[in-house]
Amino acid sequence: MTTQPRDPSQLWTVAGGGPGRRGLWGGRVHLEPEPIRRLPARGAVQASVVFDAEDRVLVADMAGWIQAFSSEGRPLWQRPLEGAVSASPAVDAAKGRVYVGTHLGWVYALSTADGAVLWRQRLPTQSDARIVADLLFLPLAQTVVMSSWGGRYHALEAETGEPGRSWDAGISPQAGASADDSGTLYFNRAVRGEGVACVRLAGDGTETVLHRQPEGQRGAGRMLTSASPLVDDTRSVVYFCVNGDLETRVRAWSLREESLLWSREVARFTVATPALCEDGAVVLAGLDGGLRAFDASGTPRFSYATGAEYLLAGPVGDAEGNVFLGDPLGRVHAVDRAGAGRVLFEAPRSIQARPAFDRHGHLHVGCTDRTVIVFRNRLATAD
Repeated sequence: MTTQPRDPSQLWTVAGGGPGRRGLWGGRVHLEPEPIRRLPARGAVQASVVFDAEDRVLVADMAGWIQAFSSEGRPLWQRPLEGAVSASPAVDAAKGRVYVGTHLGWVYALSTADGAVLWRQRLPTQSDARIVADLLFLPLAQTVVMSSWGGRYHALEAETGEPGRSWDAGISPQAGASADDSGTLYFNRAVRGEGVACVRLAGDGTETVLHRQPEGQRGAGRMLTSASPLVDDTRSVVYFCVNGDLETRVRAWSLREESLLWSREVARFTVATPALCEDGAVVLAGLDGGLRAFDASGTPRFSYATGAEYLLAGPVGDAEGNVFLGDPLGRVHAVDRAGAGRVLFEAPRSIQARPAFDRHGHLHVGCTDRTVIVFRNRLATAD
């Protein structure tokens, strides 16, 4: 059965919302301070929650289960998988499918209606089979893209799971690929002797290195590539984070001019994918526990200290520039466009998953206490 989402622009089907991983929900959000519900998982939740066209809430966990809940929190189905899940799944909303990758290298296609296994495929590798980078579904190409610690990206046919194109993912391929509206891919790749490159991969397999940062003193093996690129289709800009010896460089690349717009240095590493604001500003969570925003020209907008020693999960935001994120102390922060922030809620365990908005702007936050915490958007309107 083919179902069209009621509002495709607000349906978050992958980590960060859509293929560009912008983390931007297009409406206004005013969250209630107490959760309206907690969705039970079988294990710690490190993957972002995703949604299908019928507003089902899909939760994958480190115990190797994926579950579906209704938008009201009612359990619908659950399915055990071979291997833990830390990579965020990807949904084909039109065909009602969710794609999941596990730490044993298995990729599953499941029906979002009842959890039936449509196909499964194991990625070929000569080393570590773990799939840890967030999955990506490309509607135009009808492919699912993922990588494993084996050091290769793979594009599988969405309908059958048959292997398609495969290409080099470099050292420590933790960062998921991102895509623009045309399906062109963007990813970071670390290579010994070369450093880290931000690469564009066209549909015909042509690779273009947009920018390369040479190896630091510690070598490319220490240049973590964990944050996915962020694609701003409206302004034709790709943002990417490159870790050096101790610092991160945030770079903005113009796809119109095929040149670097700006570059800014942040004192510590970054492993979390940034978020985009409606006006083109980019918000970055660092391993120093700080949240920083730069406007579309690269001018610093604000710096907010969470009080945590580091941040693993990326932020998300709304149309008014408000930003939300969780930290390893279990706290959910709400920060406005001027950088004034507060702790909205404190969970009992660490938050390592990027939050996700449903179609109404209700925030879903995965926690390592085996729950997904749901905060209601007071400004939500019924269909």
